[in-house]
Amino acid sequence: MKVGFIAILGRPNVGKSTLLNALLSKRVSIVSSKAQTTRDAISGILNEKDYQMVFVDTPGIFYGKEKLDSLMKKTAFESSQDVDAIIYMIDSSIKSLDDDVRIFNSISSNAPKIVVLNKIDLIKAAEAMEKKKEIKEKFNPYLLLEASIKENFGIKEIKESIYPLLKEGEPFYPEGMLTDKDKSYQAKEIIRAKLLHFLRQEIPHQCAVKITSFKEDTKGISIKAKIIAEKENQKGIIIGKAGSMIKNIKIAAKKQMETDWHCHINELKIEVDFDPGWRNSTKKLIEFGYDE
Repeated sequence: MKVGFIAILGRPNVGKSTLLNALLSKRVSIVSSKAQTTRDAISGILNEKDYQMVFVDTPGIFYGKEKLDSLMKKTAFESSQDVDAIIYMIDSSIKSLDDDVRIFNSISSNAPKIVVLNKIDLIKAAEAMEKKKEIKEKFNPYLLLEASIKENFGIKEIKESIYPLLKEGEPFYPEGMLTDKDKSYQAKEIIRAKLLHFLRQEIPHQCAVKITSFKEDTKGISIKAKIIAEKENQKGIIIGKAGSMIKNIKIAAKKQMETDWHCHINELKIEVDFDPGWRNSTKKLIEFGYDE
């Protein structure tokens, strides 16, 4: 059997999580049109008869000022170590590749690098040809592929390009396992996904979600969670008038959990609090699950 780890890297909002979900034909990583949606390295496991591919979705790499930004960047680069291949994704609609060149050259891994030019449907054919020429000159990739992940174009070619890079060995994970993240972690990410969906751009990115209690038995699952905003006025916005916003978040999160897990959610309680400066506090980052 062939097995291997494949890291998915790139700038924020290039389609890394969308690619992971498309490769697995399941939702493993939360997806949003807003940048910086993924904060952790999340493994998705593709099991087929003759191979197992373990894809590692990583936070979008950018050079921000907050400790959380640095931690996400560190997580992404560390995920490129000890893998069998790296998929580096580029948004074809961006004008300059300077940031991508900087990031690509900072990847200290000898693993073969496949560059995926995503969102190819957003540019004209002539522009795509020029972009591919520039990428080949500046990146010298192992392979360059075109894709439009949202349109399900290029998925097959990505899988086929990875297969020769796998090694003979025993599976890393048992058959049927889809991700290395447990339901408690998934619950946190589902709630955060609903924050991203219902609230305007700046607020969700200044929030953390902490699962304070997770109990599962034969009758279903009971969850208690806390949303931590960075500013006091954000707390009221998240709760909403007469609790309308937090109610919408809770209903949507509960529905997705039941759909994803095929079980009953007995209870989902969500509190809202604020903690000024948590994104720059090492202690708080660790407390909220963003380990150093």
